[in-house]
Amino acid sequence: MEIANHLNYIGENQDWVKFIGKVSSNTGTKYEGLWLENAKANKQIFREHGWAAEAFQGIHKGKTTVLLGASPAIKNQIEKLKELREDPDFIFIGVSSGLEYLLKQGLHPHYMMVADADPNIERFWRDTDFNETKDITLITNLCTHPNILERWKGDIKFLAIWTTIKKLDKKFSKWFSPLNGCGQYFAGLMSQFNTAAAVAFTIFESEILIFVGNELSFKNESSRYYVDREDVKDRWLRAPHLDIYGKKVLTNHMLLSLKMSLEDFLGKLSGVGWFFNCTEAGIFGVTKRHGNLPWIHQLNLTTGIAQARQIMRTGEPFYL
Repeated sequence: MEIANHLNYIGENQDWVKFIGKVSSNTGTKYEGLWLENAKANKQIFREHGWAAEAFQGIHKGKTTVLLGASPAIKNQIEKLKELREDPDFIFIGVSSGLEYLLKQGLHPHYMMVADADPNIERFWRDTDFNETKDITLITNLCTHPNILERWKGDIKFLAIWTTIKKLDKKFSKWFSPLNGCGQYFAGLMSQFNTAAAVAFTIFESEILIFVGNELSFKNESSRYYVDREDVKDRWLRAPHLDIYGKKVLTNHMLLSLKMSLEDFLGKLSGVGWFFNCTEAGIFGVTKRHGNLPWIHQLNLTTGIAQARQIMRTGEPFYL
């Protein structure tokens, strides 16, 4: 099989190696023990299900992947997304923070991403009917809290995501060798949503990505972080940023880091992939210095879907 990170999208960028390494080290100071504890507890679940990279390499080549975020903007797109879900040429990936909302709206993604070791993530799933996950494959980090995995009714596939922590490397190599089925770590992109994009492109080999629900910002001080609930993150300090329409909105340091990480990853793939931000709001793909980034096309969802279908048919868009 091809290695999971065959484009080496982090390794060739030493600035991001250093940055993500620093983030990993800082996070590991708090979570290293929990990561090890969770991974050890997940060994049996892993043996029953196996690696995402082995199971899914190239499985959706020639198709379009729709990345479903959990920001308020997705509320306006649910009906169109439910209709699109019936098209076999479009593959849907959601994230754990949006699962409950999507299921209540009757939208079942093909895949869900979860990569959080903290049991506090269960706050997103308090009212979730897990019987509704039977048709959804969960792609999970080895370190995800086992309480979440044990309730999942659908298939589960694992990723070994790179960190800078030597103790984890040693233990994981012993418990789960060969890592990802190929002996190499998968280099995540700092969030479940961003890592889902990397999975879609480098494992599924889906070269057309559509992003929805990925505002990475707030319309004003009273706007919420998530589409369906209040959260502690609503109280984090916000600062101004330009949105995709050139208007002032608000963001925070964490969201700005996630934005830059995903934009940088996609920029390295420009010329070999098509990336449509159809969130219809937010700051993804736009900078104060350069305006809209040319490798991330700002489209409404209807146009993004039409462009994706045209590319899948002919290899070229209508216009861009």
